[in-house]
Amino acid sequence: MKRNIFSILFLAFTAIAFTSCEDYFDTVPSDVIDINDVFTNRGLSLQWLTNIYSYIPDNTNMDNYTQYSTEGVWTVACNEGYLPWSQCQSNNIILGTLYPSTGYVRQQWTAYYRAIQKANIYLAEIDRCTPMSDKEKAWTKAEVRALRAYFYFNLMRLFGPVPIVGDRVYTIDDPLGDMMLSRCTVDSCFNYITSELKTAINGGNLISQFNEAGAFDDQFAGNLTQEAAEGILAEVYMFRASMLFNGDPYYKDLKNTDGTLLFPQGEDMKKWEDARDAAKKIIDSGKFQLVYRDVTGKRVTDVKLSDPYNSCFYSCLGRPDNEEQIFFRTVPNNRIYYEMCPKHSGVTNAQSGAGALSVPLQTIDLFFTKNGLRIDDDSDYFTYDVDNPTASSVRTMLSTLSYKDQFSGYTYFTPSSDNRVMKQFYNREPRFYVAFTFQNRRWDFDASKTYYTDMSLNGNSGPAKNGHDHPVFGVIARKLYVDQGSRQSVPYSVKLRLSEVYLNYAEACNELGDVATALHYVNLIRSRAGIPEYKGLNAEDQTALDVRGKSRVELESYDKDFIRKVIYRERLIELAFESKHYFDVRRWGVADMEQGDGWIYPSYHQGGEGGDMLGFNVNNVGSSTEQSNQLNFYKRLKVQHRIYTKRMSFFPIPQMDINRDRNLVQNTGWTVE
Repeated sequence: MKRNIFSILFLAFTAIAFTSCEDYFDTVPSDVIDINDVFTNRGLSLQWLTNIYSYIPDNTNMDNYTQYSTEGVWTVACNEGYLPWSQCQSNNIILGTLYPSTGYVRQQWTAYYRAIQKANIYLAEIDRCTPMSDKEKAWTKAEVRALRAYFYFNLMRLFGPVPIVGDRVYTIDDPLGDMMLSRCTVDSCFNYITSELKTAINGGNLISQFNEAGAFDDQFAGNLTQEAAEGILAEVYMFRASMLFNGDPYYKDLKNTDGTLLFPQGEDMKKWEDARDAAKKIIDSGKFQLVYRDVTGKRVTDVKLSDPYNSCFYSCLGRPDNEEQIFFRTVPNNRIYYEMCPKHSGVTNAQSGAGALSVPLQTIDLFFTKNGLRIDDDSDYFTYDVDNPTASSVRTMLSTLSYKDQFSGYTYFTPSSDNRVMKQFYNREPRFYVAFTFQNRRWDFDASKTYYTDMSLNGNSGPAKNGHDHPVFGVIARKLYVDQGSRQSVPYSVKLRLSEVYLNYAEACNELGDVATALHYVNLIRSRAGIPEYKGLNAEDQTALDVRGKSRVELESYDKDFIRKVIYRERLIELAFESKHYFDVRRWGVADMEQGDGWIYPSYHQGGEGGDMLGFNVNNVGSSTEQSNQLNFYKRLKVQHRIYTKRMSFFPIPQMDINRDRNLVQNTGWTVE
């Protein structure tokens, strides 16, 4: 590539990592010699815009380390999951080996600032592109402004308050001192982000993702639309109001070199009002509806006619017919399919992946029973001697009965005499079956054959036959997985959907003391999921039977503090494996919880996002020969110890940038002595 093609260079040694746009120019024809030729050509200008869009994080590839990529590892960097491969950057996070010098830390920092600087160049140069219409310029500038705000938001989620560059484009002639930027305060950062988003939203230039008839318009699926910008704004307000950014005492003393305190010193309830109002605006727009599907997958509009499994399954898939998706990324990597598909070694013509995206039992135990209760509260929940399961007989512990949905008759699984299913996997809520492939579950994504996933030592997806491509906890995540023949019909990865907005609204209402409204919106999520609604405080939530005709669940308390836990639990389940858990437990300030409270973390768990993670006995520990009935598999063992301390609420600022910029201060707890 010719080095003289870019007359506006970014200095590789600057404190905020502005580097050259070689990844863009590597795709530009060799006869393009400078920036003027890019922004006098409509096609090349739009190619530049496409490159900016490529920085929207793709969280469907969690095991590769790609320079200048914003790929996220958040599902396997929290209690939801684990990938065992050495290249996975998540291991640094969960095992306590993340440092200011870690490459992944600087990768995220640098990638987002590269995206921001490319956005600034577009905004500065695009008006010179005479082949582009004024309308097209206005709309693309609005998109870029919203994208830039979104990139800053992602930086804040990862690093806390950051330097704000504004519209400036740095050149080779800029004094080095001008690039030594301080971190802006939390409030300044959020004010900038929300102002930029509102400017884009209120300017009238963003495209809607719906046509004049109100139907989804897939020709603009790749654009940051009016609705997506409003969704991002609502999410920004939610983070701004949350404890981590709104009075967390751990960060009260963090200050710039000039003494400026970076974090608010107390909670501002007005921020919760903004979060509530932004979520309600989306709800009231009527543009989005919760996904309801019948047993065949066909859309219905009445929750009473819907099948809970199919409704929950389709609600998080990025497809044109998903009436719930608000913001999504196009062209996802989707390597997650490989990580979620079991190995199935030795099964002729079976679908096969790595089956390595494994789930600690702490997450398994969070999901409700079919009665909408925690497993601790449901007397029907099957229990056994987890330390010595072979003491129980096959008759009492395993079953060959089919299990079907109580409302639609949908068949969740049908065991065989050789592939019996443990009774703890019966009578769980429908989202449980969307989320997990458990021992001896039939692999029902392959309609052409009948075979079962066996994760025991010598099983088709166990360690003896598959080396490191096996689930170390004995359960594989499967939410977001689709049949191999249907993958082309899932062209997006959903970043924000209506159910999350409902939960955001519920959370904000509760913090403002409106417990009644909060519970009502939680109930809308529960009824779609096919579990009994809570008895609430509104008249419509106080009927003896809920909308599906089930007796309501009465809570032990209706004060704000208890309902907060109820909302958190519903969110952890509803949005599992959607890259939300990692950030949610941090913004709530609960990730370092010493002892599980029975709602956010199981009561037996110590350490929040850290501590001993439990799994099934995939390596047949404690038995010289594997039991013929595989009962030894169900022994619960400590599989992994994770490290979490409060400082891990944020990544450290990259040490290289701290060293280069005398005005840049390190996050609390990460200072290198």
